[in-house]
Amino acid sequence: MAVDGLDFAAEVFYRRLMSICDDYGCWYASAALLLAYLYPLRVDSLTTADVKKWLAECVNHGLIVVYEADGKQLLQIVRFDQTIRQKRQKFPMPEK
Repeated sequence: MAVDGLDFAAEVFYRRLMSICDDYGCWYASAALLLAYLYPLRVDSLTTADVKKWLAECVNHGLIVVYEADGKQLLQIVRFDQTIRQKRQKFPMPEK
């Protein structure tokens, strides 16, 4: 399993990311937004460089795809397999 290849901090990042994504596994890929939403009480001890490192590790292990749509950097968790409740997607999907 690809998650097993992540270091501990990157795995925690990935698990936290799963809790803020929409039903399609998508969210913003901005390191500043990810830091603020995933680690709101640790913005003084963690940096956007930490987030970029963990995001890159997840991408390199095939867990996340980062893409651009409507001028914004977005991400999608690969094989998110969430039960879909939303009728409309909040974020555009990556182009195949």
